[in-house]
Amino acid sequence: MRNLLAFLRRIPNAVVYGDGDVMMIDVTADSRTVRPGYAFVAIRGTAHDGHVKIAEAVQAGAVAIIGEIPRPEVVLESSPHVTYVQVPDSRLAYARMVHALHDSSTRGLRLFGVTGTNGKTTVATILRGLETALGRETGFIGTTGIEYDGVHLDATHTTPDVRRLLELLSDMKARRVDTVCMEVSSHALHQHRVEGLVFAGAIFTNLTRDHLDYHGTMDDYARAKKMLFDGLAPESIAVLNGDDGWADFIKSDCKARKVLTVGIDDENSVVIEDVVLSAHGSEFTLCFPAVKRGDAPRDLHIRTPLLGSFNVMNVALCVTMAVAHGASYDVVQRAITTVQGPPGRMERYPLMNGATAVVDYAHTPDALRVALATLQELLPANGKLTVVFGCGGDRDAGKRGEMGAIAAEGADTIMITNDNPRTESPEVIADAILQGVKGAKQTRYTQVSVELDRRQAIRSALEQAHRGDIVLIAGKGHETYQIIGTERLPFRDVEEIARWNAERRTNGINEKPATS
Repeated sequence: MRNLLAFLRRIPNAVVYGDGDVMMIDVTADSRTVRPGYAFVAIRGTAHDGHVKIAEAVQAGAVAIIGEIPRPEVVLESSPHVTYVQVPDSRLAYARMVHALHDSSTRGLRLFGVTGTNGKTTVATILRGLETALGRETGFIGTTGIEYDGVHLDATHTTPDVRRLLELLSDMKARRVDTVCMEVSSHALHQHRVEGLVFAGAIFTNLTRDHLDYHGTMDDYARAKKMLFDGLAPESIAVLNGDDGWADFIKSDCKARKVLTVGIDDENSVVIEDVVLSAHGSEFTLCFPAVKRGDAPRDLHIRTPLLGSFNVMNVALCVTMAVAHGASYDVVQRAITTVQGPPGRMERYPLMNGATAVVDYAHTPDALRVALATLQELLPANGKLTVVFGCGGDRDAGKRGEMGAIAAEGADTIMITNDNPRTESPEVIADAILQGVKGAKQTRYTQVSVELDRRQAIRSALEQAHRGDIVLIAGKGHETYQIIGTERLPFRDVEEIARWNAERRTNGINEKPATS
């Protein structure tokens, strides 16, 4: 058992009503898990307010309540033995209390955090692959799941709740994992889910419009991302996409011992030159400054199987982090040639009609623009580019028209469909996208249609494609479900492609697929 006062020292501006010396067994923010002797932290969420569960927590045996509202006399007047603590930020208080009980188990792990709008999953995956190739026992936490030492778990959030996160890190350490590469979302930063973690390094990929339904403005969104770098310890290393317009703001208060920017601009710490893109991968040169006193600058020729200029940046960020942490140039150069990206990120599938399908998670305006531009570069002379995509319901509605315009500028054929409409009207979402298509100033497309059944939309797009064409199926990537209403229905884009190919094979269509 622990004295509540020991926790309150970690919580700024806490006001205690009652006995601050009360002894407690554990802390929880879920009223359903309160047990006698627990402290309950009432947190305001986007959908639920934990303060309405205070009475329930007291009845379950909570000895202390932590919340943001003044002491609720109507609840506690009959329970004077229950200590109430008012705090400015319940999430911060919860994170610090959880760490006070559990964070010793994470010491000794090398944690690498990756944040940004696009590329978090890819960069964290590449970095994990690189660290593994360098001989580290690695773990991964991100959008595509949680993986370590043969354990594979689905992810409910890009970055788990602070308590779940510490449980995972503790188990990783027990299984001799020494390095963890993890995505750090803006929600996680704003909600203090990574509060108290000591990162060996942090990477910033970029910042474009996303999650404004939560953050409100781009400035607030950027401030959330910046929290990862503001909180770095002096022994840490920060690596940023220096070509992104937000990079200077993100690094402005960073206390890391090394803050390195990467990009094609000559003012970056590490410069990308001589980029060659092909359908089989990418090559480029990374020009490093002298990393240690007495070193000479070094040019490193990089080969990667990953496609597109955006993956050049993703790989460059990871190589830079590895080298900055002391890995040999030559070892990194060899290792990166075999490192693959995550599932659902520019995954190519040859089709039986000679076209190629590409599945990508692009679900933001910038990600869709980049995906389309990348595939345009890979199209043969007479090839056509089709995009199948939608926008999520109950999320940022402002990006729908923008993504429609981007599709019109970047694709020859557009198929608008469902992408987790949730409780919104699919027709309303599709119409907003369609208005963006119609309002685009410059258009490339020759055909646009709406098919809200995503399975049928994919099949139609594949059926209409010809040899040399590319069909981009965007928005869901690795996801294994479709949320319609409140139902989470099984659905995978890659399975629909495989089923369509198999049917053509069964029906005796013998045209060879495009080479991959």
